Amino acid sequence: MHADVSAELWKSATWVLDTGRAGRSAPASWDIAVTAIGFAYTDPARAWQRLRGLFEAQRPTGQLPSETCTTFPGYGRSRTRQATPPLHAVAAWEVYRHCAAHGAAHVRQAQAEISWLYPRLSAQQEYLTGETSHPGFDAILGAADLALAQMAGALGRPADADRHRDRAQAIAEALVRRLWDPVTGTFRSRDPRTGEPGPAHTAAGLLPLLLPDLPAEHAEAIRAEMASERFGLPSRTGLPVPENDGGGRGPIRVDLNWLLRRGLLVHGQRAEADRLRTAVTGLVHANGHYAAYDPDTGEGRGTSSDERTAALCLDLLADRSAPAYARA
Repeated sequence: MHADVSAELWKSATWVLDTGRAGRSAPASWDIAVTAIGFAYTDPARAWQRLRGLFEAQRPTGQLPSETCTTFPGYGRSRTRQATPPLHAVAAWEVYRHCAAHGAAHVRQAQAEISWLYPRLSAQQEYLTGETSHPGFDAILGAADLALAQMAGALGRPADADRHRDRAQAIAEALVRRLWDPVTGTFRSRDPRTGEPGPAHTAAGLLPLLLPDLPAEHAEAIRAEMASERFGLPSRTGLPVPENDGGGRGPIRVDLNWLLRRGLLVHGQRAEADRLRTAVTGLVHANGHYAAYDPDTGEGRGTSSDERTAALCLDLLADRSAPAYARA
């Protein structure tokens, strides 16, 4: 992306993130996690404030308020998991690892914040860990364990770091064992009560790419699915990857594409990840910071000053690094 375009998008995204919620209701649990990733660049104290405010309301079971949110990417028509996926650990680690750019005082604050958040994030993880039934939800659950492993390492807790890495590996294995459908070559949700599989070829079925322990053949199958007519990588359409609930192409969401780009980086597919990044930032620059976009035309849908879109655009513009646990 041209430097002038990047500067314009950075300016507009910063404005939306700072002012986009004026007059609206309190942000949902998923929104707090996503926007913290953007505030890591512009206002880390605000990121910590939002995360802390959410976890101060945590119940003794580890459950967070507003856990019935069903708007995370890849949810589709599945009703196998009714809680918000724990992207909060990923967000907290992203804020922490960018804190050095803001000076020594922010580094000290970040250390204090992850010390306070870590046991609460771990309790959330324990509450949410259960039977593997939804590929999108459980993939984010595994990514959260990998973020918690990084956090535990920074806090000098190597045994806890190993425990989180082992659990992330176990989630990847369970996804393959329980939710992989060799007939359709996709990951499918499964009703935990009846065992009946959900729709094939959904956006949720792409998200196991987030896990480095996913076998190479399954990662390659996901990449092929992303490039198919059902989704279409930018090399096919010029647009980011749209939602799909198994019944047809849905709107384009920036949070879905942010997760997919991260998954591509985890599996060493930097060129594809860069093309997806360019498609997302180009789409938002051309059309504005909408909650969603038409999968064929790129025209904006819904809210025109969406905080989540703005936050993740800042991250896409600023950070091209792969997660520390990415496969070589």
